Amino acid sequence: DGKGIIAPKKEPESDDPLVFVEIDAKFNGNWVAFLERNLNAEVPVNNNASVGRYSVIIQFVVDREGAVSDINPLTNHGYGMEAEAVRVLKKAVKWEPAIQNGMKVKAYRKQVIVFVVNDEG
Repeated sequence: DGKGIIAPKKEPESDDPLVFVEIDAKFNGNWVAFLERNLNAEVPVNNNASVGRYSVIIQFVVDREGAVSDINPLTNHGYGMEAEAVRVLKKAVKWEPAIQNGMKVKAYRKQVIVFVVNDEG
């Protein structure tokens, strides 16, 4: 007759990170302030990068507890930018996990970090 006890939601069956989720993982705090404190924006300048704007894309996994792992750059601009972005993300340990079907899940996250090299001449 459609009446009865509703079974509680179960944990996801697989421990593989999800690619698509309802709510992405997010940094627990002020991301811009964190970058300003930790990112060395002079890395491309110090490595003689050409004038321009470089968007570095880093993919990583945020688990159910908010821990970051499997940090990998998806771009390859060079001049030390990807290495600097990876270094900073390793320090960004406070994340809120992604949400799928009302539950915290392990999921991939992509983060863009922009480096700007200005013409100082």
